Amino acid sequence: MAIGSIFLGAVKKFNHQQIETRFTLVILPVKPLYSMVVVGKQGAEKEGFRIKLNRESVIAGYLRSPLVVGSIAGILIAGDRPGQISIAIAVILSLAALYMVLIYGRSRPEEREERALMEELTGIAAMANWFDEESCQIQYDAMVDSYKDNYSGNNWKNDLHSNNINFQKIPLLYGMALLHAELDPSADSMAMRNKAQMLYRGMKKVYP
Repeated sequence: MAIGSIFLGAVKKFNHQQIETRFTLVILPVKPLYSMVVVGKQGAEKEGFRIKLNRESVIAGYLRSPLVVGSIAGILIAGDRPGQISIAIAVILSLAALYMVLIYGRSRPEEREERALMEELTGIAAMANWFDEESCQIQYDAMVDSYKDNYSGNNWKNDLHSNNINFQKIPLLYGMALLHAELDPSADSMAMRNKAQMLYRGMKKVYP
């Protein structure tokens, strides 16, 4: 009997980083323990950064292997005992398995944009809302300190509210606005995030 723990449910692959979830294992995955943005391996161990438990990774961890095994069994049964019902079941299971393996959990374009920015600023290709509160605060504080060090102690919120922003500041402004919106999901912080996003996308068009 296989008992222990295992990483399953690889989703959101981007720039060699992806989310995986560690499950307790008793033959089959039983309980998700934590999710991680995996950046590499050190021997048999995964290297990465723990994040909130990721729903898509958990679903993939539970369903992928059973669907693949079920589709293979369905095909074998349909081949041995062909009939409308057995063939229909084999087709449904095969399509479901293909969807879970090839399509489910892909990163959307807007996710790739944010993850590219966060990887540039933190080294972790993660969405801001993947971080737990403590990690989010740590990353935010580090960005605020970096902004003050690089821009003469300026307050990033005041700079973002101004109408004359140096394009070099925009990536860091957007990163802080993203994290601040997670820490303080108020109307004002959401407005700052949206403005920073608009500036960032405009900057990328001019300076790709």
